Amino acid sequence: MLASQIHIDRLRLRHLRLLELIDRHQSLRAVAETLNLTQPAVSQMVKDLEFAFGIALVDRSVKGALLTDAGRHALQRARTGLATFDHLADELLAEPPTLIRIGTNPAVTYQLLPEALRELGLAQSGLRFTVVAGMVDDMMRGLLDGRFDCYVGRATWDHLPQSMAELITATPLIETELTLACSADHPLAGREAIDPADLLDWPWVLPAPDTNNRMSLEAGFRNCGLTPPRPTVEMSADPNALMALALRGEVLTCVPRMALRGFGSSGLLVPVNVPRLRLLPVLTSFLTLAENDSLPPLRMLKEAFVRAVRQAGATRNQLPLV
Repeated sequence: MLASQIHIDRLRLRHLRLLELIDRHQSLRAVAETLNLTQPAVSQMVKDLEFAFGIALVDRSVKGALLTDAGRHALQRARTGLATFDHLADELLAEPPTLIRIGTNPAVTYQLLPEALRELGLAQSGLRFTVVAGMVDDMMRGLLDGRFDCYVGRATWDHLPQSMAELITATPLIETELTLACSADHPLAGREAIDPADLLDWPWVLPAPDTNNRMSLEAGFRNCGLTPPRPTVEMSADPNALMALALRGEVLTCVPRMALRGFGSSGLLVPVNVPRLRLLPVLTSFLTLAENDSLPPLRMLKEAFVRAVRQAGATRNQLPLV
């Protein structure tokens, strides 16, 4: 089949919502009941979609209805578009100012986000914000499915299909080092030029094995010819939780330096000096869907992040990239 622009123009939003309902219920009969339509009417809607795009989107059988690979791809794109319409509807009904939904990582909320919002000038900008901080993969999904207007944090491009990655525009902002940390009362605190091998004698609290921070730490130890430490406590949590444990016990952890600055301003949590242990830096970027990148509110926010990293990077041992 070939795609038909005429028939694409005839599609309605409910045709796109149909894919989500099929994915959820896996039954055209259940979808028909949800939409208060007959099953033949729903079947015709599926045919309209498939005819318009020129490819099978739904695999129908006696067992039910499942999205094909093309159908799942179409659903991902549809979710983005539907979320944009839903967000627009909320904006049009609401009083100004415009709302921007930001997804980010916890480490960004300690300093970089506040500094960017200060650069923006909240009172003068006419904008409002909701901020959700979470793990990288969930934030990336939130950007793609329309939960967020932008995402500020570390990107995991290798976890995305190429077709999804092409939907995103990314502006690199800043690189910050990973650092080892312990409480100020720890026996290693304040020691100069600790050998990596000496760290293996202590308990560790670390993030999950599939996180970038953990993989960077393990690569650093292997590059020193050492087996990476086996954590006493393993947590799928933000750096704040890891540092809280390190603060209260004789354990070591590994976190972004910007997170340590935000948490350890009291001096109770300190970096561990291990010159031979080289860890890959964390790259923080400003990401939007390509179709939204030129929207004035998002452009204003991105420019505020750019100004913030240019002013703060040189004085805080971080490497601004813009």
